[in-house]
Amino acid sequence: MRFFLRALVWLAASAGLLLAGFFALAVVLLVPSFVSRGGVPGDVQRDSLGLVYSAIAMQALLPELCAVFVTWLALARVAPGLERSGRSLALGLPLVAAAWFPAVGHYLFTVWSPTGPGTYAMTLFLVGGGAALALLVPRASSPHLAPGCFAPEPDRDMVNRDE
Repeated sequence: MRFFLRALVWLAASAGLLLAGFFALAVVLLVPSFVSRGGVPGDVQRDSLGLVYSAIAMQALLPELCAVFVTWLALARVAPGLERSGRSLALGLPLVAAAWFPAVGHYLFTVWSPTGPGTYAMTLFLVGGGAALALLVPRASSPHLAPGCFAPEPDRDMVNRDE
């Protein structure tokens, strides 16, 4: 039960961080446009921006985050050494995110169509990198989610089984 609770806290914190980071990035990118026009967008523009934001979050960011999260928990069970090392965690999560991006981008991210290798790489960086970073930050900032917390405990009775 403790494993599942810890995993849900990790997922919730990561999803919140990912969505907040995406919102902050959108604000940083859109504010210069609003300033140059001399005002905030009207209702129709705000609704359109909200739809685009929601589509990107629901079709790319959250599915990528969930896929990486579930894959990492499975890897932690199969190869606990990956989970126990902070370095492996920092290298492994982005690699898992990069591995999942082609499937998420092709099958789920329907509002996106890459126009070339550059846009594909940039979207991979933003979606996969964002998901990996959002999963790493809670692990690095909370002692309850420290590296190794999802690895299975070694069976301490193996040495004394024959006795």
